[in-house]
Amino acid sequence: MSLALALATMVVACDAAVTPSAAASPSSAAACGADEVAGGGIDAVVVDPDGNPLDDIFIIIEAADGFRGDARTGTNGVFSAPNVAGQFRITTVDADYEQLVRTVTVPCGELVELELVLTPVGG
Repeated sequence: MSLALALATMVVACDAAVTPSAAASPSSAAACGADEVAGGGIDAVVVDPDGNPLDDIFIIIEAADGFRGDARTGTNGVFSAPNVAGQFRITTVDADYEQLVRTVTVPCGELVELELVLTPVGG
């Protein structure tokens, strides 16, 4: 499976597919072969300041080479990007919470786990 295809099939906990807006593969493709990224990727949970999972938060995942995908968190606040490697910018978007932007580097074949804590607007 190509890295671009792997990114295009990222899923969130509710099994909604990430929708890519560019067919480009991440810049890590030159550094990692498709078999080298297997088992790695990003597993993340989005929570409020009290640690409660946040449902239906819009997530944008972007790579330096122009790839852009999006997803929404499931009821447990989880989203994932399996079988990817490289540097990604993750942005959260929701009317009730401040936007959060996090840059994450995923080494070949490694799983990076994130907790994204969102601050309520005006809080």
